[in-house]
Amino acid sequence: MKAIFFSALGLTALAALSGCGGSGGDDKVYSQIDRLARPAVNEVFAAASNGQHKANNEIGPAQDGDPGRIKDNIISFAKNSAGRSDAISNTLGAVLAPDVLKADLAQTDSAAYLGVETGGATGGKFGGRKPQDDVVDISLGALFGNTIPALGLTPDDGKEIPTLTSDNVDASAKHFKTTFPYLGDPS
Repeated sequence: MKAIFFSALGLTALAALSGCGGSGGDDKVYSQIDRLARPAVNEVFAAASNGQHKANNEIGPAQDGDPGRIKDNIISFAKNSAGRSDAISNTLGAVLAPDVLKADLAQTDSAAYLGVETGGATGGKFGGRKPQDDVVDISLGALFGNTIPALGLTPDDGKEIPTLTSDNVDASAKHFKTTFPYLGDPS
């Protein structure tokens, strides 16, 4: 499977390279201060109080599975704070880390958030995301709802907290256009 992994780190590197001139050197030093491929993942799962949120922002996606990083943060939060089973907690860690958007370019169906990670269970195998994908609600539904069991990834543990499965922000199609810049007028 050919897949492309998108992250803010990669896009920042690409932008930095594309801005380099053909002659002369760029002696500026850039420091990564934030990384956000999957909205709400680091913000929900990593504790700001112990500096873990900041540490996760400053590393690259290749380190997301290292001990004490975002994958461990996801599993720990799901088990200890949300009370989810080991199966759901571990599946969340496997699905949401590394914190990158995956796209399988061998697929011809439309974009679907978590499509690659769930084998197409979220609507398509291409991956990536459409502008109208409510990725925060999808992530909250995976953590606090029955999304993981409903996709057939694990048995249901019966420990859902329905009031926490949405940020209650409407992702209505009225906010999107079919042409660039795709975002509609604010309402």
